[in-house]
Amino acid sequence: MKIFTPLFALLIISVSVCGQQYVDVDSKISDVSLFPDRAQVTRVASVNLKQGESLLRIPGLSPYIDASSIQVKGEGDFMIVSVNNRMNYLEETGESKEVKTIRSRIEELKIKIEDERTGIEILREKEAFLTANRIVTGKNESISVQELKSISDFYSSTIESVRKGILEKSRLIRKYEEETVKLENQLNQAVRKSQMPSSEVIVSVSSPNPAGGKLVINYLVTNAGWYPSYDLRVDDVDEDVKISYKANVRQNTGIDWNNVILSFSSASPSEPGNIPVLYPYFLDFYEPPAAESFKSRSIPARARIIDEQDPEEAVNIRGVSEMAEASGPPVNIIRSNTSFSFEVDLPQNIVSDGKINTVEVQKLTSTAEYKYVSIPKLQEKAFLTAEIADWEDLNLMNGEANIYFASTFTGTAWLNTDQIADTLTLSLGTDNSITVDRERSKEFTVVRTLGSNRIETRSFNISVRNNKSSDIYITVYDQLPVSQNKDIEVEATELTGGKLNDISGEVRWNLTIPARSSRELIFTYTVKYPKNRKVILD
Repeated sequence: MKIFTPLFALLIISVSVCGQQYVDVDSKISDVSLFPDRAQVTRVASVNLKQGESLLRIPGLSPYIDASSIQVKGEGDFMIVSVNNRMNYLEETGESKEVKTIRSRIEELKIKIEDERTGIEILREKEAFLTANRIVTGKNESISVQELKSISDFYSSTIESVRKGILEKSRLIRKYEEETVKLENQLNQAVRKSQMPSSEVIVSVSSPNPAGGKLVINYLVTNAGWYPSYDLRVDDVDEDVKISYKANVRQNTGIDWNNVILSFSSASPSEPGNIPVLYPYFLDFYEPPAAESFKSRSIPARARIIDEQDPEEAVNIRGVSEMAEASGPPVNIIRSNTSFSFEVDLPQNIVSDGKINTVEVQKLTSTAEYKYVSIPKLQEKAFLTAEIADWEDLNLMNGEANIYFASTFTGTAWLNTDQIADTLTLSLGTDNSITVDRERSKEFTVVRTLGSNRIETRSFNISVRNNKSSDIYITVYDQLPVSQNKDIEVEATELTGGKLNDISGEVRWNLTIPARSSRELIFTYTVKYPKNRKVILD
């Protein structure tokens, strides 16, 4: 019989367990579903139950558990009566892999220091022996001058070697001691983290007969999450875009995740799922307060939140932990009405150290339409862009992308998916084989007076050269100033076929430039305003 009991429903149920002993149950993390700002952990435990009631304790859990999210499912001939969560300040989360590694390295250094000190002692004894024998041979009158010279040379070379050996070993000891001090400081910080109290779940069960079974425990933890990033590769403008979709995982929950199945979800369970209420927006004339009195005015009430939670949304979030393990491809994509998730079939190890671990979740290939864009007023460069249609099917999220064009890293860009357009535009960086130049034409840039008005003319020459061996399609942008005063008139006098947006002042040229060719654009406009006023154009 299987009973599924959420923790919040168990507040109604209580069982008298005075004097009853806890039975510790070992559990293992089987899979983790990561959200942008937290993670849902699934643990599995095997149990052997006696007849009657038992109190099962699942110890050694993360102290960052969201108690209201705990769910326990039982498999076997028993019934779950209640589930409770508590902090255990007597038991710590245990030494992490980082702590064990640091301790091991410190021990290695201590052994090396002992070896070097022993070596120094041996060299000191050798030095003392040589010095003592030098004195003896110096007093011996029967030694010839040649023998004395040989003994002196031997002493000099040997004592020099001994003292250099002592110096080298002393330097090594200082180096090892400095490294040991750094590691001990790092160890102290890591130990403080591992000395956090642990959390535990107490499960009260009742079994009509001695039975074996299994417990599946699900809960949310903070101090964990993931965010996407991408590698975008384009070999040439006549080939598809290759997208490497990566998940960047971090976790500092106090518990290492060893050999677990990871899934990455776009859902955000921390965001409230309640629908806000739109109240009337009242408008009236503004009446400034009298100078002599400042009365406090009431602040409009904030929008109230509906208390009912969307049950369908709750089911979707809960259902993430029920996803089956992918048996086919390395990554299984699971979609719901409100989110999607990637389940990686290859078990992963994520240490609780807060560091970023990158896991590749997808390799995508998409057709794209390549275009060049240039805004020479701001930057005299040509930017290559890729426009991807039906990009919603790629399950992309906002994230940073590394751009590679023709096997060369060209920079980074932000992939923005918060848009309504059905075409996603990706910037692939600048192309140095296209030169763009924008210069003011001094010949046609003039200022003249006509009656009570001043008329200023601005003219620019824009040139675009295609140095590539193939034709290109490029869109060039510039702008006219936009008047917000009826006494200031702006008029475009020459646009060389460009399209003008009268509202924004944007001018756009759509150009096809053959290989090894160039195009010249003339962009001229006039501004008329009263001569007794001042307008800043540049």
